[in-house]
Amino acid sequence: MKSDITLDCKPLTQPWLATNVPTNDRITTICMTTPTTRIHLIDQMRGIAIILMAVFHFSYDLSAFHFITFSMHGSFFPWFRFVIVTLFFLSVGAGLYLAHTPIFQSKNFWLRELKIAAGAVFITLSTFVMYPRTWVWFGVLHFIALASLIAVPFIRFPKAALITGICIFLLFNLTDWFNLHFLWQTLRQPLHLPPGTQDLTRLIPWLGMVLIGIYFGHVRGFGIKRIPLGILNKPVDFLSKHSLIFYIVHQAPLFGLAWLLNAIFH
Repeated sequence: MKSDITLDCKPLTQPWLATNVPTNDRITTICMTTPTTRIHLIDQMRGIAIILMAVFHFSYDLSAFHFITFSMHGSFFPWFRFVIVTLFFLSVGAGLYLAHTPIFQSKNFWLRELKIAAGAVFITLSTFVMYPRTWVWFGVLHFIALASLIAVPFIRFPKAALITGICIFLLFNLTDWFNLHFLWQTLRQPLHLPPGTQDLTRLIPWLGMVLIGIYFGHVRGFGIKRIPLGILNKPVDFLSKHSLIFYIVHQAPLFGLAWLLNAIFH
C-alpha cells in the first residue's frame, strides 16, 4: 500500500516561526512529514468564489441596462455577497497556513504580497479614472494584502486564530463600537476619500474570516479533500489558479457583454 506521507527535509531559516524545533548558532535543518496530496477543497473554494463573484458583478451590469433589479438593500444580493467573500477569505487564511507551515516561506510570501498590492493599485487607479466620485480605496485586494500581513503571526497558533476570528465577528455584531469607522472619519479628509465607493471590504469583521481560515487549513478542511463538481472540476481549478488575473480583468468583458445584450434586445 503506497503511503501518502513523504519525508521533507528543509533548512530552517526562520526558526521563530516553527514550533518545537531545536535551534543553535548554525542553520537548523528539520525533517517533517507532510501529505503529498494538496487540499483541492481550498482551491475549489477559491474557484467557486471567482465564479460567483462574476455572476454578482454581471448581475450589477445587467441592472444598469434594466434587465434585472439589483439592490444591496434587499434580501438576496447582500447574502450572495456574504457567501462569496466568506469563500474567498476562508481560502486566503487556509492558504496562508498550508503555504507557511511548518516553515515561513518569506520569499514566496512577499512575492505574493507584491502581486496582490499591484493588483490593488491597478483597481484603485482604474476606478479613479472611471468613477472619480466613488473610486475604490479599500476593496478586496487591498483587504487581502493587509489581512495577510496581520494574519502571519497566527499561523503558528491556529487555535488562537480561530478564537480571535470568532471574537471579532461577535464583537462587531454585538457592539456598536468595535469597528474602524473612526479611522475612516480621521483619514477621509486628509486622504480625500470619496463619500461613497464602488467596493468596500471592511477590515473588521472580515479579518476574522481569514483567521478562521487559518484554523480551517490547520484541520485540513475537516478531512474534506474535494467537492465532486463533475465536468466543472477543470474550469474551477483553472480559475482558482489564475484567480488574481481573472479578478482584475473580468469586469470589462462582462460589462461589454451586458452592453451587447442591451443593443440586441432593447
